Amino acid sequence: MRKISIIALVILLATANLCWGQAKVGTAGVQFLKVGVSARAMGMAEAFVGVADDAAALYYNPGGLLQLKKMDYVLTHIAYPAGIALDYVAGAMPVPKLQAAVGVQITFLHTDRMDETTPEMPYGTGKTFSASDLCAGITYAQRLTDKFSVGGTVKYIEERLADRKATGLGFDVGTFYNTGWKSIIIAMAITNFGPDMNFVDSPFPMPINFKFGGSIRLIDREAHSLLFALEGWHPNDNLEQYNFGLEYGFQKMAFLRIGKKVNGMKRYSWDEYQADNEKDPFVEYPIINEKGGISTDGLCLGAGLNIKLPTLNLRIDYAFTNVDKLGSTSFFTLGITM
Repeated sequence: MRKISIIALVILLATANLCWGQAKVGTAGVQFLKVGVSARAMGMAEAFVGVADDAAALYYNPGGLLQLKKMDYVLTHIAYPAGIALDYVAGAMPVPKLQAAVGVQITFLHTDRMDETTPEMPYGTGKTFSASDLCAGITYAQRLTDKFSVGGTVKYIEERLADRKATGLGFDVGTFYNTGWKSIIIAMAITNFGPDMNFVDSPFPMPINFKFGGSIRLIDREAHSLLFALEGWHPNDNLEQYNFGLEYGFQKMAFLRIGKKVNGMKRYSWDEYQADNEKDPFVEYPIINEKGGISTDGLCLGAGLNIKLPTLNLRIDYAFTNVDKLGSTSFFTLGITM
């Protein structure tokens, strides 16, 4: 039975669809909920639902929290162009008496102050405003068997622009199954589902995403380790996506990571799209770029350092991602285990 499940997982995730569905870009709001919050996960192209072994599991898969043995914290900062930044803080702890784990997380996306302009005063009114997004969640995870656990998160979500805002509730559910065979993990998560939000009498759905994936430790020795993870996404506002990631560890102290996101065979230009509406221009992470070469969009690189101190462990992680149309982005994460 285990072999059948593993074969089904590989077929589902490793085989690209012959026909990619049409994108539904712009049909969901609060897009900041889709921004990855862990430099370690980003270095593996966010193929993390089947890894989820630190406090970042609160975001990627709450079912993975039962892997924690001690209290764990994650702090991430991402700097974007135009004065936009995202900060993420999360903390989780095991509750051995209940065979459970709990955690809290806060995501805050914010901008610098901007000058207010109007049609009558295009050079500014003398006033300023800002925009921000906030998500605060609480998570509970429960071990159901020695190999299977499930977790759930309730989130308060707020999107604010100047003096207007939209608020809502969102939910995440995740499962984590250790097959016990060759260190293979199978996991699943559904994130950001809940009632529609409303901004100035304009209702919109949240960016729901169904994620299914797994991981395997190809090498697991004291001196060297190699973790491979893969994951499939089915979002409600974009094309299906496949993520592949590798993490190499040396002496459980230094780590190198690489990953690739794929959500289409080829990216087409708008001219090609207008000539043939079947050619979807919304492919963000193609295998082949517009020039016919191998695309580096969605390529992710990362590195990490694990520092063991007398009373705690520090993890310093960095990731670099590339998107040709938007440029590259750097992620920094500090992890603390106590």
